[in-house]
Amino acid sequence: MTEFLPYLGAFIIGLSKAGFATGLSLLTTPLLATTVPAREAIGIVLPLLIASDFLTLGVFWRKWDLRLIRWPLLGCVFGIGLGMVFVNSFSDHLLKRSIGGLGFVLTLLLVIRNVWYPARVYLPTLLEGAAAGALAGFASTLAHAAGPIMALFLLAQKVDKTAFVASNALFFTLNNLFKLPPYLASGLITSATLRSDLRFLPVIPVGVAAGWLLNRWIPQKGFSVIVYVLLLLTSAQLLRSD
Repeated sequence: MTEFLPYLGAFIIGLSKAGFATGLSLLTTPLLATTVPAREAIGIVLPLLIASDFLTLGVFWRKWDLRLIRWPLLGCVFGIGLGMVFVNSFSDHLLKRSIGGLGFVLTLLLVIRNVWYPARVYLPTLLEGAAAGALAGFASTLAHAAGPIMALFLLAQKVDKTAFVASNALFFTLNNLFKLPPYLASGLITSATLRSDLRFLPVIPVGVAAGWLLNRWIPQKGFSVIVYVLLLLTSAQLLRSD
């Protein structure tokens, strides 16, 4: 049964990139980290994310708003550097527990966004934008888990849905490309992880297509609750790992 989990993770990437359930992508790395070493899991996921980012950019080409992400892009470089220090300094056991703990924190952020701040309009300063980008870069480097951070940052500004998806896609395309050199230098991406990616890659377009369909069939609020529960269970499993 566990051999199907990486394929489920690739499918989830496609679903989340289609704009269905902001927190869905948080499941990907914790899901893989329950079956393979945490370092291997994040190395496998990055090329899949880049491929899905380019698919999304193709659909929403030039519909982004650079003003929304220029400051977070400045900060994300610092966050990526800090994240790599953490990844390279701690054991696989501690890394798994960190991913699990991060899952709990980001789930809380999603709940806060949906429950306490559904209507407030946020106008960030340069420093706040750079700080959000640094936090996103760190969470992305550690566990590819920056989606809720950028969702909070963009949605709080009452961004149009199309601009949100396109700008978010552009931010994460660049953010993930920035992560490639340190991932390669640290051995997180190897010939073995790339061979795994070739097996999982065909599942991503299927996930994207399913995401568009589910967006029309299932209420977002109900599905988000399912995502939160699954994320909490997965994060708890990682925190309990030996």
